[in-house]
Amino acid sequence: MAQRPYPVDEQLLHCETLSGAGKRQQPVRLKVRAFSSDALRQVRMAHIEGGSSLQVLNFCAFPALEYGLPAFAADLVTLPGGHLIAIDWAPTLDPAVDATFAPGGALATAYARHRESLPDGGPLPETATRFFSPYFLWSRLPTPESDAAINEAVLPAFEDYLRGYLDLVKAAEPLDDPSAMNAARDRQLAYATYRAEEDPARPMLTRLFGETFAERLIREVLFDLPYAGQDALQQLMREGEE
Repeated sequence: MAQRPYPVDEQLLHCETLSGAGKRQQPVRLKVRAFSSDALRQVRMAHIEGGSSLQVLNFCAFPALEYGLPAFAADLVTLPGGHLIAIDWAPTLDPAVDATFAPGGALATAYARHRESLPDGGPLPETATRFFSPYFLWSRLPTPESDAAINEAVLPAFEDYLRGYLDLVKAAEPLDDPSAMNAARDRQLAYATYRAEEDPARPMLTRLFGETFAERLIREVLFDLPYAGQDALQQLMREGEE
């Protein structure tokens, strides 16, 4: 799975600011990395480092539009109120008929392995449920947990989900059914649009780095597919048909 650089404006690859007041003021640093491969249209990581009470890792892998692969998505967030963990393979095809999400499969097994240590984080908005798999790991952990305890619960789950996803990508073949291909593209576009429009990190990014930077980061890097322009989108689709 040879990787290639993914085009990102250099101004969006890193940003640094100060947060807090008085003696509590401290630097906050954002770093972004992105690349692509034949089967993955975009793989990108955004990391925010702001001390022990502000840590954010947002990692996503979006499949090339001609594949029926799910998207990999992981958000690992530490805030003053606690830790938020969300890890999933977001379906591109209907999970009811996609063997990727079959009971007893790699994803179902990983979910069962980590659900106990990462208890359910509560109900999701009704508008969001169609974008998540039946094995969405969503959890809230309280602040008093030690870093070691958090790492012991979260890191194995992240690695398990990611390892299984990479195995899926290595074995993937382009879709040969035009209707399935169109459905996969439509669903990925809908997912990226939802994530961009409803991104819960927008207020934090805006507060830390300003509205202009935050909107550019979301639209040009984090969830760029809906904003790539119709010409670019059509080109991506044509490339998948060749």
